[in-house]
Amino acid sequence: MILNKKIFNTNCIFFTNFVFGFFPISFILGNLITNINILLFCFLGIFYLKSRILEIKFNFSIKIIFIFFLIIFFSTALSFIKSLYSDGYEYDNLLKLVKSILFFRFFLMLIIVCLLSESGVLNFKYFFLTAVFSPILISFDIIYQYFFGFNIIGLEGYFHHNSSFFGDEWIAGGFIQNFSFFSVLFLAFKLKDKKLLKFILITSLICLLGVGILFSGNRMPLILFLLGLIIIFVLSKKLKKIIPASFLILSIIIWIAASFDNHIKKSYLSFYLNVKNIMVDLDELSTESRSNMKPKEEKKWLPTSNSFKKLIFTGVDTWKFNKIFGNGIKSFRDDCIKVNMNKKNRLCASHPHNYYIEILTETGIIGFIVIVIMGVAFIAFLFRNFKFLNDDSQKKLILIASITSLILEVFPFKQTGSIFTTNNATYIILIASLILSQRKLLNK
Repeated sequence: MILNKKIFNTNCIFFTNFVFGFFPISFILGNLITNINILLFCFLGIFYLKSRILEIKFNFSIKIIFIFFLIIFFSTALSFIKSLYSDGYEYDNLLKLVKSILFFRFFLMLIIVCLLSESGVLNFKYFFLTAVFSPILISFDIIYQYFFGFNIIGLEGYFHHNSSFFGDEWIAGGFIQNFSFFSVLFLAFKLKDKKLLKFILITSLICLLGVGILFSGNRMPLILFLLGLIIIFVLSKKLKKIIPASFLILSIIIWIAASFDNHIKKSYLSFYLNVKNIMVDLDELSTESRSNMKPKEEKKWLPTSNSFKKLIFTGVDTWKFNKIFGNGIKSFRDDCIKVNMNKKNRLCASHPHNYYIEILTETGIIGFIVIVIMGVAFIAFLFRNFKFLNDDSQKKLILIASITSLILEVFPFKQTGSIFTTNNATYIILIASLILSQRKLLNK
């Protein structure tokens, strides 16, 4: 009987690690598979931990994250009650309230990862392997798709976007960028005693991942990938010589590719012009909010096809509907219709395409302040533990990869999907849980 129980526990631990390691692959397979993976992981974690999950003592980081989840629910509930009095019962408003409750599954996932890690159940081996090889596979597939017009299973690209297995979702470059630094640091760990081979292979890997992002047609992930290389250069002393060389070689490859492919050249030129125009327009927005200018005194807006700035302005307008508590989860798609579209540069969409604007509009100043506190705590964590990160142990390399990935994911000046979608929320919680689960390692 005791032997059977031991075998059962062993199998449960193996299956839990396997399901956890499946997360990077589930992102490729879509939201449905990702949700199933979350539910299965949470079920296995609760089954293994049993009553221990109720005994968890939250540290400051987990407390502040929990408060943010409560604010999401409170803002949505407040918006639901308000809508009952003003518009009567509407199914869509009830659905938003239900979604705000279901959103707690991500917090449950976070604490289960932390508890299983503290219990020694999660060793991250399977996750590390899938996080390493998934971006490499996607990069090879995108390069193949770029040259032949279709990927290894016959999927074609769309409008100069090579999306690999993601089909008509243009997120392949973002996926590579999300997990690329796990690949780089894994190779650094495996080849730590072979300096020449390590230099050649890591440089080749960085160029492969960078070219994969370039040919995907996703522009911001390439910028973030290059920024990530700089962060790795700062955090990991083992790659001080490799990163500059890789950066230089990759830059030359990008320049050559832009010289031969006119679309790549035009794409990044327009990206530069759009960023420049957004900065001018943001300055104009602040001027507009401080004064009421007459039409003849208004400055002409620079022409641009970029809709990002329009969503930012619309997001600010919808935030004004409820500045303190926001308008609740998934509210932007409805509230943007109420914005005066006669104003310059306003646009309606399902979400504002920026995490911080979305948090501001849907959770208000209160939710935004909590996010700022999280950011300050994260920066303090980096400064407090900086000297302990310069190590070549596997766990600390996972931590460095996670820190770099989180910094890039929450980079404020980029266009994003909705933070309340399955893939984005899962990824952020996944990376955050990896960092939180390693805190005892740093304390030691």
